[in-house]
Amino acid sequence: MSKIVVVGTLAFDTIETPYGKVDRVIGGSAPFASLAAKTKDIECAIISIVGNDFPKSYIDILSSKDIDISEVQTDKNGKSFFWSGKYHENMNKR
Repeated sequence: MSKIVVVGTLAFDTIETPYGKVDRVIGGSAPFASLAAKTKDIECAIISIVGNDFPKSYIDILSSKDIDISEVQTDKNGKSFFWSGKYHENMNKR
């Protein structure tokens, strides 16, 4: 079995399109790279840091998929990375 270590962000994303908006959902590169690897039965671990505002339920999602989160650190005095994007109806041209 293959193994990878993902070093990347665990973050909050807010995404708005003409069809709806989601606020502060799990985002960043680490969860998506890890979940993609698991679809190919690749053993995976994440190295990242989150703030004290990052919900345990988001970490539990990764754990429930057998992703090693033992190296995800929590900065008890900090806030998590946050990204927001707004997409227009024609996402290929603004």
